[in-house]
Amino acid sequence: MGIVFSNNSYQQSSYINSARKVSGKYYAQKSKFTDYIRLKAINDSLIRENTQLRNSLGIQVNKNPLNDTSYTRVVEKDSVKQTIFYHHIPAKVLNNSIEMKRNYITLNVGARDGIKKNMAVISAKGVVGRITHVSAQFSVAQSLLSDKFKVSATVPDGTTGIISWDGKDPNLVTLVGIPQSVKIKPWDTIRTSGFSYFPENIMIGRVVQALNGTSYNVWLSQDFRNLHYVYVIEDRTLIERTVFEDSVKTIE
Repeated sequence: MGIVFSNNSYQQSSYINSARKVSGKYYAQKSKFTDYIRLKAINDSLIRENTQLRNSLGIQVNKNPLNDTSYTRVVEKDSVKQTIFYHHIPAKVLNNSIEMKRNYITLNVGARDGIKKNMAVISAKGVVGRITHVSAQFSVAQSLLSDKFKVSATVPDGTTGIISWDGKDPNLVTLVGIPQSVKIKPWDTIRTSGFSYFPENIMIGRVVQALNGTSYNVWLSQDFRNLHYVYVIEDRTLIERTVFEDSVKTIE
C-alpha cells in the first residue's frame, strides 16, 4: 500500500494532512515489519553514521545511535565572534518518495520531540531536506528531490552557487551560478555554504559533468533510495559583539 499524488495543490495538501493524522501510524507499523528484513543493513548504516558524525562534526555519540547529540563551536568571521550550537534530533524515516516532482519524507518525530518548521534534515552522508509540516508525533520534510528546493552551496575554492533538482534522475542535481573564471574539476566536492537552512560544510555531492561554463551536474552523496535514519537540526546560533567592542572599556 502506498500514497501517490500528482503535483496539484489539493492532492499535495491531502498527503500532508494524512501524514499528520493517519499515515504516520500506518508507516510506523509498516516499518516494524520491513525492519526485520533490512536489520543488518540498517545496523551497518548506523555504525558508519556514528563514525562519520564523530570524525566530521566532533559530536560525542553514545552507544545508542538514537540518543540526542549536539555540537558547539565558536568561530570568528570578519571580526565577529559567533557561537554556533547545533542540536541534532535523530529520526527514523517512515516513508520516502522519489518519483514525484516534489517529494516528501515522513519522520517519526514531531513537536513533542522539538521539531519545528524549516529545520534542516541531514543524514550521515549529506543534505536530505527541510521540515515543512509538524504534528505532535510526526513530521514531514520536503526532500532535496523537489523542483522548488534550492540549497546554497560552495565549490572547493569557496565560490558560492545554487543547487537544485530538475525532477529527473534522483541521483543528480544541478549546480548553477558559478563564474566561468572558477575552475571546477570532475569529482570536486560540493558542500553547503551555511547561507541557507543548512549548517556550513554539509556534504551535498561531487561534480560529475560540466553542462556549460557556469553549471554542472552533481552526483548526490546521499542515495535517497536507501534512506533510513536522519538528523533534524535545531540551530541555536548566537551573534555576539565584535572582538573590538568586547575589548573596549568604557571611558568615564
